[in-house]
Amino acid sequence: MLPPSRGRNMNKIHKDFLQLLKSSIQNQKLPTQISPNWQETLKLASIHKVIPLIYESSYKTESFKKTEQNFQKYFKTTSMQIIYSQIQRSDRFLQLYKEFNKAGLKILVFKGIILRELYPIPDERISGDEDLLIKKTDLKKAEEILQGNGLERVLSQEEDEDVYHYFCHKTGLHLELHTTLFGDNSEIYKKMDGIFSTVFDDSDTVTINNVEINTFSLDEHLLYVICHAMKHFVSCGTGIRQVCDITMYINKYDNQINWDYIWKEITSLGYDTLFMNFLQIGIDYLGLEESKIMYNQNKDKYYINTENLIQDIMDGGVYGASTQSRLNAANMSLDAINKESKSKIKSNLAAIFPKSDNLKGRYKYLEKYPILLPVAWGSRIFTYTKERGSLSSVGTTAKETIAVGNRRIDLLKEYKLI
Repeated sequence: MLPPSRGRNMNKIHKDFLQLLKSSIQNQKLPTQISPNWQETLKLASIHKVIPLIYESSYKTESFKKTEQNFQKYFKTTSMQIIYSQIQRSDRFLQLYKEFNKAGLKILVFKGIILRELYPIPDERISGDEDLLIKKTDLKKAEEILQGNGLERVLSQEEDEDVYHYFCHKTGLHLELHTTLFGDNSEIYKKMDGIFSTVFDDSDTVTINNVEINTFSLDEHLLYVICHAMKHFVSCGTGIRQVCDITMYINKYDNQINWDYIWKEITSLGYDTLFMNFLQIGIDYLGLEESKIMYNQNKDKYYINTENLIQDIMDGGVYGASTQSRLNAANMSLDAINKESKSKIKSNLAAIFPKSDNLKGRYKYLEKYPILLPVAWGSRIFTYTKERGSLSSVGTTAKETIAVGNRRIDLLKEYKLI
């Protein structure tokens, strides 16, 4: 039962979806009377990349059994295909990691396969890629191993000098080799990288399917998962899957977590109010056991109101990437969080005409020729014109972007990030 002050304005579609998700990740029975809008449930599961988790609890309900056979078959087939693909990618990843071990490379694995192990059925918690942190001195050897095993270096729209992308065409495995965790695009990212400066010295090992894997220490991994969620929140948004990860991590490792360390670092970054509200979402909707949390001060001293936050999470999808307008609006919220914007007009312009640093990943020529920034702006507008069908619709996109950006700036203010 939700507290009367929270969740009362949540629409039924979102409420039912969260009940299904909680049932799956906590392996709990659903209320017998649940009767979701199944088409909308599938759409939400898709944008949040949790189709297998939602199907796991859905197919057992009487309401689902009454839907059209074609819909049941589609939902099941889609879920099974996603799980099968995840199993293939996980197996291929473990094979490659054994090669790293044979070569004596200490490469730290984080998120992905590590977090999947927290779930009742690991491969139902899918990952778009596998992330590895590598020392720059080991990068050349690691790339030789990957290329020798048939993986291809690929460029990404988000490519930067600290991340190297590799792809296995046979299994669909996507690897990201990071030489830093957050990069230096903003002062807050530099500060976060500083927090994790001893991550190799503090590292731990886990065994998955008989493969020994180097990973972050228990506390640093939780802190990273939190910081990663915060990083996405201040740009496009955080998805519900990230809140699930935090929930599952705390439920499993509660008495092993150094809460003093977690709160100290989160507070130093100014993320403590937002983190408190993430925890509240976990408690209210996802089965996070509050008794397993050690608060740094009286909980009542924090601003806690998850209504706008959960709405933004549900609307945004995984990493807040549900719409082009949200992606475009990231420049507005990042501009605000960096305290470079003193007016909404300046933030609005930042969304439509981003700085060169924000476009270098997509338009590589800006690295060498920053004077071509207006050309990149033109290319960006041309791309939107093609996607939306007409030049007039680009104006609509700009209006949508500004509206989304202003709403998200208000969220940053509400949760004391600016």
